[in-house]
Amino acid sequence: MYEFVSKREYGPIRDEIEYVIKKVQRKLKKQDRDLTFQFRLIGSGSRHLITRIKGGNAGYDFDYNLILNAGFSWKAEIRDDFFQAFQEAIGGTRFNTIENSTSVITIKQVSTKNKRVIVGCDFSIVYYPDDDFKYYEYVRLNKHVNCYTWEIRNVSRLNDKKLNWLRENYDGIWNDIRAEYLKLKNNNIQNKHSFILFHEAVNNIYNQIEQ
Repeated sequence: MYEFVSKREYGPIRDEIEYVIKKVQRKLKKQDRDLTFQFRLIGSGSRHLITRIKGGNAGYDFDYNLILNAGFSWKAEIRDDFFQAFQEAIGGTRFNTIENSTSVITIKQVSTKNKRVIVGCDFSIVYYPDDDFKYYEYVRLNKHVNCYTWEIRNVSRLNDKKLNWLRENYDGIWNDIRAEYLKLKNNNIQNKHSFILFHEAVNNIYNQIEQ
């Protein structure tokens, strides 16, 4: 069964993650003055809906988009520069493991006693080529041929409109959405991603009110 992680617990860890990101910003800008980026917390963390399995060994995690500045034709291999910068930046922090996976760079705090993951964070390197922000490109690692490519990911804003309408018209509706989201997490037999479950929670509450 899943439970919500309190802001009191995850707040200081989020601060430490953003401290690491800022170190990476400084390292990369020192390497190349044009290599700058913004960062944005996305997913469940941006909604204060961070969850973990009660008594589990997978901990909980955060997700950030690292948004490259516009006006440059960035090569996908720039992800190697980010990986090396993160390797250095996590020194002296709680994070003792780093991985370069297909879509993201991941840092984790892993217990040295029992190898249990306490907390992790995924970083996706992205670029918005469209001023309308209808989609973005992210760096993907193709491990079969060991190369990086830019891939397109569309941005859905339909649920944002529904969520805004619910919050503007119904006091306390956020508690209903949180409860619905947790229920879906605990019945997630198809292993859907958390962001999909959040969209479903909003849709379910919206449809219940419409009916």
